[in-house]
This record gives sequence, C-alpha cells and structure tokens, in this order.
Amino acid sequence: MKKIYSFLISILLLGLFILPFNLLAGNKDRSGQAGAGELLINPWARSSGWGGVNTASVRGIESMFNNVAGTAFTKSTELVFANTTWLKGSDINIMSFGLTQKVGESGVIGISIMSMKFGDIDITTTDLPEGGGGTFSPNYMNIGISYAKAFSSSIYGGINVKIISEVISDVSAQGVAIDAGIQYVTGETENIKFGISLRNLGPTMRFKGDGLAFRTLLPGQDNEFTLEQRSADFELPSQLNIGAGL
Repeated sequence: MKKIYSFLISILLLGLFILPFNLLAGNKDRSGQAGAGELLINPWARSSGWGGVNTASVRGIESMFNNVAGTAFTKSTELVFANTTWLKGSDINIMSFGLTQKVGESGVIGISIMSMKFGDIDITTTDLPEGGGGTFSPNYMNIGISYAKAFSSSIYGGINVKIISEVISDVSAQGVAIDAGIQYVTGETENIKFGISLRNLGPTMRFKGDGLAFRTLLPGQDNEFTLEQRSADFELPSQLNIGAGL
C-alpha cells in the first residue's frame, strides 16, 4: 500500500511541476456579481472551523452545508440548534435549526433552516439623510430539504433542495437552489475518503417590490405618476468542491 501511495504522489508532483497546463474556471456571466452571499456562510460551529476543506470527511447533519452526502451516515436521529453572532459588533445574528432522520435501511431525510437578522436600521431619504423616519429590519432565510442514501458500504450520495428568501420592508427576492454530493470511502480500514459536492446551483434571482417605485412629475404634466425601476437579475454563488482525506 505504501508503494501505491508513493507512486500516486510522484505522478501528482510530476503533473504539477513538469507538465505545462492551463486551467480555466468560472462563468463570465457571473463576473462582478455577489448575490445571495448568505449561501456561503456555514452556520454550524464544528464544520465551519474547517473552512470547507472537509468535503470528503464531513458527517452528520452539518453535511447539509458542505456535502449533503455525509448525512447518509446518520445512524438514527440528529437534532441541532445554533445561534451565532456574525462579525462581532455588527448586531448580525444567525439562528439555525437542523434535523436528520434515518428512513429504511439506507436512506436519510433532513431539513435545515438558517435565518439571518440584521437588527433595526434607520431609514434614510434625501430629505432625512441622517435618519429619523423610522427603521427597517432585513431578514435572510434559507430552508433546505435533503435526502441521502448509502448505495453500498463505500458509496454515499445525496441531494438538497433549498428555498432562498431575502426580505426588507418593501423589497424582496426569492429563489431556489440545489446541492448534490457524493462521498467514497475505501482502504483496508476505510481511512481513504473522496468527496465531490456541487452547491447552490439554480436560476437567477431578482429583487421586486414597492421600494423600487417612486412618485414623480413628468414635464408638462400636473399629476404625479408612479415610476418603477427594474432590478437586474443576479446569479447564485455556485461552487464545485472536490476533496480527499486520509
């Protein structure tokens, strides 16, 4: 087994340092966009400390963020609550709830809810640039429903469907995203792990609401008209993660 490891490492180093190659990634349609950034925030304490590098080895309910295939390792029932202060001093709180339940011999269903509260923010206008016209409170919420299964003693896979909601007092945006993942375990003591996860794949989102409209006078008219501004579509922050571990 040690000879195989040495051979694989030698091939990898040969490809990295000797063979010239170019890598291209990304989508030009997503350039300059940063929509639905809350989808990239891990609300779970244990797995967030890994920074997303545990794609191949994450297990249990926290797998619904990194690699949903890991929920297939749930033995019975898992229930998690979490309350996190995001960016200390900013008054942004993240409240999370997760539940996974084993069904049948090899299936696991799960549900997760993540809610971000930003506190009360002063409403400012051109007439009141310092505020004083009341407050508003933005709210982000992601709801995920997942299913994972152990296809064999070595191969595990899962899918997670997420509903995305971003709301303030008079503008909102809703969307849907899908996560999918696979984990492969091998080795004499099942100590070699591989994982692939595709996250936040879905259609574009757009903000809508009365907050994008305003009353104005048209030249030569005495009556006010309501003009509605159109918000541009924005892409979701899709990611493809590939990992390995021993």
